[in-house]
Amino acid sequence: MFNKSIRNLVGIYNILIRRLRLVKVQRNILVFLVFLLIAIVFWFMQAMKENTTAQFTYQLNIVNVPKEIIFTSEVPKSVVVTVNGRGWAILQYWSRNDRKELTVDFKDIDKINSKMTLDNNLWKRLTQKEYGNNLKFVTALPSELDIYYSNGITKRVPIIFDGKITTESQHLICGMNISPDSADVIAPVYLLDSINEVQTVFQSIQNLSDTLDTKIPLKTLTGIKVIPDSVRLRVLVDLFTEKTLEVPIYCENIPANKVLRTFPAKAKVTFHVSATLFNKISPQDFVVVVDYNELDGEKKKCNLIVRSQPEHVTHLRVNPEQIEYVIEQALE
Repeated sequence: MFNKSIRNLVGIYNILIRRLRLVKVQRNILVFLVFLLIAIVFWFMQAMKENTTAQFTYQLNIVNVPKEIIFTSEVPKSVVVTVNGRGWAILQYWSRNDRKELTVDFKDIDKINSKMTLDNNLWKRLTQKEYGNNLKFVTALPSELDIYYSNGITKRVPIIFDGKITTESQHLICGMNISPDSADVIAPVYLLDSINEVQTVFQSIQNLSDTLDTKIPLKTLTGIKVIPDSVRLRVLVDLFTEKTLEVPIYCENIPANKVLRTFPAKAKVTFHVSATLFNKISPQDFVVVVDYNELDGEKKKCNLIVRSQPEHVTHLRVNPEQIEYVIEQALE
């Protein structure tokens, strides 16, 4: 019983010692924090007296824009302005302006060839009214901005695919579609007259083995707005096979008093075509001719010329490439 009491007393003593040490440690921390806070306050007050730079972000608003005016180049939503001044002045300006805006009056800006320029001179003039003598304008980002616009005149032009597409071995492109196939171009008149098409951003698509369906952007030009700004590209890919057809040989540019006979009267065309289109290609889809104007009377043979062939046919070969011919006088 006595030993138990001794152990209890020892336990209570140890707890008291630990509590006293904790109180001492906490008191030291509190003293340290107080001195740290005093040092920070003195540093802050000293810093506020010195010249420094700061950046403010302003929302950009362009007002009094006529209804028919359409901006054809990107207008930034904000402008970042760098200022210089004493810390107190910067802090005071920052605290009293929760929502900062730069308002540009469209009517007050000089314009040349449907373009207006917003630069550091304008940013300085707009901000210095608010700064007074306490803050000085240093620079802005963007420091110079060209904004193009149109009086609402549009032009509809075709969209042209710009790129290179390859397929895996034994595969063939059997169709390609761009949707939409045309776009509305909005631009100043002096630019609009020279635009006859819009191209896609260059695409390098390699080793296709299946149908591709993807979205691609259109090329952007300075001072020109294109609607839409992207299109859907669909490329149909299929396995290809080889096919041979026998087609008639036609004669062209023959004088009325002449008759041109060829030997043979037909030629064979061999080509690659997708498996899907194999049964849809017929002899009537090809036009193979002999051109009377290209005949050389001293030679007994002439070249065959393919004037027309189906769009999705590739690796076309004609057999024979040259044939014999005879020119006769037509009967009256």
